[in-house]
Amino acid sequence: MFINKNIKYRDILLFALIGIIGYKIIDNYEFFFSLGTKFLSILSPFIYALICAYILNPVMMFFEKRFKLSRGNAIFVTYAIISILIFMLLFFTIPSIIDSIADITKEVPSYMEIVQGWINKALKNPKLNEIITQVGLLEKIQLLSIQFGNFTIGMLQGLLTYLLSFTTNLVKVILGFLIAVYVLSDKENLIKGTKTIIYILLKEKKAEDIINATRIYHKMIGVYIGTKAIDSLIIGLIALVGLILIKAPYALLLALIVGITNMIPYFGPFIGEIVGAVVCMFVSPVKALMAFLLLLTIQQFDAWYLDPKLIGAKVGVKPFWIIMGVIIAGAFWGPLGMLLASPTIATINIYYAKVVNKFRNNNKELVKKADL
Repeated sequence: MFINKNIKYRDILLFALIGIIGYKIIDNYEFFFSLGTKFLSILSPFIYALICAYILNPVMMFFEKRFKLSRGNAIFVTYAIISILIFMLLFFTIPSIIDSIADITKEVPSYMEIVQGWINKALKNPKLNEIITQVGLLEKIQLLSIQFGNFTIGMLQGLLTYLLSFTTNLVKVILGFLIAVYVLSDKENLIKGTKTIIYILLKEKKAEDIINATRIYHKMIGVYIGTKAIDSLIIGLIALVGLILIKAPYALLLALIVGITNMIPYFGPFIGEIVGAVVCMFVSPVKALMAFLLLLTIQQFDAWYLDPKLIGAKVGVKPFWIIMGVIIAGAFWGPLGMLLASPTIATINIYYAKVVNKFRNNNKELVKKADL
């Protein structure tokens, strides 16, 4: 056996040490996983602070530039407005929403009895009964109604649990909200320090690529999520007014669902329509139809007028790739993944276009063959 003389014994010992440490980490992954989870829990107020600062920064910059306020005064005005809005949300809407969810959860069994009554009434029709029996749909329909009831209860209880768990983490969120003041006041130095660390760790070209990619991603998040949030707020308010006018049950909860799901590209509006129709179905089929048509009209108004006016073609990605991104990101990271799918795909699309253009310029003959 020959050992390369260029490899020093110190390097061999270093590789061996890394191998042993790696083996120990894998062998005791549960301990290290729990340690990592605890570390993230400790850091969570600072993570919340960065998220809050990122969200509040455009508002602060608006007051700073538009009204020529100092940084401290701009932060004060921003926090005053946001605090008032949060107070109104917590004390006027959240309790009502939680009560609505609890009420619907309690009423689901009686709703299932109503559905069973509709099935029994339909089965009294001899011709329909004969068709359903021959095809073997009777048991499937009954099983489907039971499963739908269990799914609805599970979904609502999950939503209620999520809201309650959010309130238990409220201390960390509030702490992060307060720490964000210091992040906003010193954001330029923090950004400069982060860039310096990137340049220290990486070569200049790689560091500049990462910084440029971050700038593009930041721009896409602002273009899509920031503008889409305004769009969804408008749609939610229109839905609330419409649902109140048609006297739909749980109008505030349904409008909130419509506004939130509207943030998800393509799939979101249909989820809001279906949920609204299903909840109203248990009051009356006519009410369900009215709610569905109302929400469908609002969704069409958003798709054909409001959304193009606000966002237009700024994201610049084909629907197929957005849908694929929403599905994949949603499968891995849930609602947050769905929300970030569009800006992420848009950023990837920018770099993909650069690679394709470079390839086309360097391989013109090959490109001609591919276009045939």
